Amino acid sequence: NEQPVTDASKKVKSVVKNKQSKGEWLCAVPYGYVITNYKKLIIEIVPDEAEIIREIFKLYNSGWGYKKIANHLTELNIPTPRMKEIERAEALGNETKRKAKHEWSIVTISGILTNDFYIGTLRQHKYQRSKINGADKKVAIEDNFVFQKHHEAIIDDRTFFYTQEQL
Repeated sequence: NEQPVTDASKKVKSVVKNKQSKGEWLCAVPYGYVITNYKKLIIEIVPDEAEIIREIFKLYNSGWGYKKIANHLTELNIPTPRMKEIERAEALGNETKRKAKHEWSIVTISGILTNDFYIGTLRQHKYQRSKINGADKKVAIEDNFVFQKHHEAIIDDRTFFYTQEQL
């Protein structure tokens, strides 16, 4: 009974990996972006979220820490990435069961500061699952599928790489 499931799993993995290697497949985009056409993979910047991304980089590069930035954004009542995701779904008339915290977290700030998607790089095949119900394991960076200048950047390369040095 396990054989057909294992075969199907291998086929799905193969299709996903093939699409990733061509830069075709993407399940979600990070905060600051939205996919407007899934078939053509058209990724657009969300202007108000892009400004928050730029502010996070600016604050970090001027000496602020993750916690201070997170508290600052929370105090300004800026919606968290999950809150914006829920707002978008509801605006389209989709019902969502997801919950969102109103407080920005250190992990969210850290994830934004280290994500090269913000300089226009599409990086896929970062994780791989060895078994059907197994945990995801990180793939070596040199084995990722990387597409430079794939979409419009929110952060310039110089700012991003300066931030990486600071981190």
